[in-house]
Amino acid sequence: MKQKFLFLAFIVFSLSAFSASNSENEKRIVELQQKVRSLNSELGTLRSIVSSLNKKVVDMQVIQDTFKTQLHSTNDEVSMVKNDLSQKATELGDSIGTTYGKVNQTSQDLNSRSLLGVIGLLCALIIAGLVYLLLKKKINSGQTAIDSIREAQKKLNEESVKLDNQLIEIMNKQLDIQKESAKTAPSSSNGANTVDHSLALKVADEIVRIELNLSRMDPSVKGHKQLSKAAERIKNNFLAQGYEIVDMLGRPYNEGMKVVASFVSDENLKEGEQIITGITKPQVNYNGEMIQAAQITVSQNI
Repeated sequence: MKQKFLFLAFIVFSLSAFSASNSENEKRIVELQQKVRSLNSELGTLRSIVSSLNKKVVDMQVIQDTFKTQLHSTNDEVSMVKNDLSQKATELGDSIGTTYGKVNQTSQDLNSRSLLGVIGLLCALIIAGLVYLLLKKKINSGQTAIDSIREAQKKLNEESVKLDNQLIEIMNKQLDIQKESAKTAPSSSNGANTVDHSLALKVADEIVRIELNLSRMDPSVKGHKQLSKAAERIKNNFLAQGYEIVDMLGRPYNEGMKVVASFVSDENLKEGEQIITGITKPQVNYNGEMIQAAQITVSQNI
């Protein structure tokens, strides 16, 4: 009788333990499902923010291009003014030399009128001084306009750097979320073929755009160094997830490259030389295999 009682107690204890374990597993599954829903919600919010920031970046680039056009126009006008002033200064110098000659001749020929000659010389010198001051003021005014445009361009670059830093933070979060989602997602027999590369390719395009802007920007711009380091960190994060951005900028071009290339002439290069000077879309490899071909600009002297 005692043995039967112990056997029944063992069966009851085993059923209780199994029930508790099953309940704990169900609870964990519910928590994981809630976490996935939360991550999906945050990903949607981040995508919306990225879209808004991309629009702002495009707007800033349009403004920057406008400032560059105005700066080139102002530089051309200043060059014209300087050339004009230089010609007038030469003519004025010739006129003063002629005046000096006439005054000296008059002084020699008309001793009785030497006082008038001196007065005429002084008047000529005074007029020459006034003209010089007016011309100098005009040149300084043109230089001030150039300095104002350069200051505006510097502020525009600083704002662009600030936006790019924010964009990099968002892209890092998105990559981390994608990494977590990949861990919790069910495995597939198709392997790498089921990986969604759309976010990675978008991040790669933005990284190349940011690095190209940094290469054309004065390193003294506020935030330049911070943005360079942030771009390097996200590239390392990118590489850790199996993605590689192939660095082509500044390298020689050859016909065997699997790229989409557009060509521009550059007489400053050596004859026959072809150099990659612009990247619209970078070449991206995933686990050693190319998933996006590069779109590049090649400068050549052929």
